[in-house]
This record gives sequence, C-alpha cells and structure tokens, in this order.
Amino acid sequence: MKKHLIPLFALASVGLLASCGGSSEFDLAAHIADGELGYVILVGEDGNPEAIDRTEGCIKAMDAVAAKYGLKAKMLEKTTSKDGNGASWSDTQAKILMESWVGKHGSKIDFVISNNDGMAVAASSVQTLEAKTPIVGFDALKTACNMIKEGTLAGSVSQNGTDQAYSTAIVLGNLLAGTEDVTTGYNGNAELDKGQVASHIVQTKLAAVTAANADKYKPGSYVTPTVSTLTGKKILYCLYDAKDNFVNETYANDLPHYIKALGGSSKELKGENDNPKMLEAVRSANGSDNFDAYAFNIPEHSTWQEYLKIAGYEFDGSGKCTKEGKPVVFFNRQPKTGTDVADLSGFHNVYFVGTGSTGQGEVQGKVITDWFDANMPQK
Repeated sequence: MKKHLIPLFALASVGLLASCGGSSEFDLAAHIADGELGYVILVGEDGNPEAIDRTEGCIKAMDAVAAKYGLKAKMLEKTTSKDGNGASWSDTQAKILMESWVGKHGSKIDFVISNNDGMAVAASSVQTLEAKTPIVGFDALKTACNMIKEGTLAGSVSQNGTDQAYSTAIVLGNLLAGTEDVTTGYNGNAELDKGQVASHIVQTKLAAVTAANADKYKPGSYVTPTVSTLTGKKILYCLYDAKDNFVNETYANDLPHYIKALGGSSKELKGENDNPKMLEAVRSANGSDNFDAYAFNIPEHSTWQEYLKIAGYEFDGSGKCTKEGKPVVFFNRQPKTGTDVADLSGFHNVYFVGTGSTGQGEVQGKVITDWFDANMPQK
C-alpha cells in the first residue's frame, strides 16, 4: 500500500496543531504541521575535524529529510559547547544552551543534533524540553545506549571505542615483535577496515546505533586475546582530556585492560585538552622511566611530530624524519599536516588507530534520515 504524509491542513482541521509546549511528550505530527523542520546543533569544538564532519553531515541529512517530505529545514541554533574556562565538548554548557534555546524557540525545536553523546544526554535532561524530543548523539556511550532503548534518545553512532583500544594494543605488540601485518592476532567484536593499513591507518568501522542494536554497541565488551605480544613491555599512553566522555568510557578503561591482557604494563597520563601541558607531562614521564612503546591521544592534531620526538624520532628543518624511534600509535585524534591527514606511511613504527575524521557525519546523518523515515506521520 502506498504511504502518504498527512497533509498539514488536515492536521490543523483535526486539532493537531495545538502548541507542543503544553504537551508532556513530543508529537512529530504537531511539530511539523507548520511546514518547517526546526533544529538545533550542539557543536563540540571549533575547528575540530570530527566536529566539522559530523555537523556538516547532519545538516545535509536535515536538508534531505525536509526535501523528501515537503518541509523547510530551518537551523535555529548552532553553537559550540564551551564552558567558562574555554573547555570544549562541555555537558554542563550543553544543558545551559539547551535551556536557553527552549526558552527562545519553544515548540519550534523539532530535532536536536549533538556532536557527541555527553552533550546529547545533557540536552535531554532539560526539564522544559518535551519528553522524547528526538535527539541524536555520537559515541554510543552506555548511558546513551540505554536511553536509545528506552526511546529517550533517537540514536547515536558507535566508533567501537573498546575495539579501538584493543587494536591500539595489538598494533603496538606487533610493531615490537616485528610482525609484518600489524593487525595479526586481532579478534575483537568490531570489524576492522583494513583498506588503509598500507597507509599506516587501522580503523574500526562506524555503526549506526538504534533501539534494535543498542545493547550490541555498549562499551566494555571484552574478548580474550589469543596472543601475548606485549609480555614484559612497558607502554606510556596519554589521554588528551580527562573530561572527554568517549575517551573516559572507552580508552581509559579498555587500553590498560588490553595492554595487561597482552602481557604488558602501562602508565597513564590524563590531560586537560591543553597541548603544552600534555607535552610537558609526557616528556617528564618519559625522562623518569624507560618505555618500550607509546600510545598518544593528542590534544592538537598538528603537533604529532613533537610527540614522535619524545619517542626518539628526529627531523630535519623541512620536517623530514632522519631517525626512527620506538613504536608509536596515535589513537582517536588523527595527526594532521595543515588541514590534511598526515602521511605516516614513510615511518616503519608509527600508526594511527581510530575511525578517521571523515565519514562520521555521513553515518550520523543516516541515523537522522532513518529516524524520520520510521517516524514520519503517514496514512
């Protein structure tokens, strides 16, 4: 049977155009009866490649939804969630912004887009926002996955952070062992995209998270390694920001777990999204101990060579490597040269593990279009 949208005038005639502000739960039919698709975007960080890609992908998706269903997409707000100290990806500021936006736009807010789950969960807690207003996030954190199952969040995107951490440990072990295929021994839950391994990039594939599969993508689901390539090895790793929800719920727990499971030991440094302070902390820790390999989650994408120098690499005035150092894996935040992804293929012992900064918005955008296709009022 062919499905049709309920005409907007018909909604009005049956009294469905009542103000949403007075109802306790979100009603999509009432919200779109004015012919507009109003939305707000919580941006994580100015200039951040992942934030840019996610934001652009979601805007394209909202435009596509509006065009498909005869609506006019209207971006009501797009603001970076920074706290008073300038820290980005702020849950606290996201809630403050959302409270302000609801006060300003009320029932004109038909959809909420967030660059990550932490801000999405914070936005959903705003008391003046209608219950079950559709909100999409990114990262598939445990709380978000539970809320998606309950219907209080519309969806998210999994980066498979637990398996990123496992892949980081696997790659380090293989580099130390001199194994040609750096993914040897990986048996994690997530599928690896091996198409860029020759470019020294190991990626876990992104996955759209809905109520149907939310349990599958919760962080912390471990596997038992079949190799012990880090036996007797000591790893220094740093986390760019102790306040980052994704890093704290995945890498902070999962990387030391898998380093130990592969037979090694580790030292952790947690930062405050402050690159000079992080470099100082890494140099200090490196000077007081002897590490076999390193895993770096860098605050600034363009400073990757400074971290390699700590691991024993040397560069000439043009930035060309003149001496290789110990094995290094950059994870989560991809090294950049200018605006381009840094070419790591010229190094023997340097890799990136993550998902890459491009393509994230496309998957998050698909979560949006799929949600509307499943929930758009029809007759």
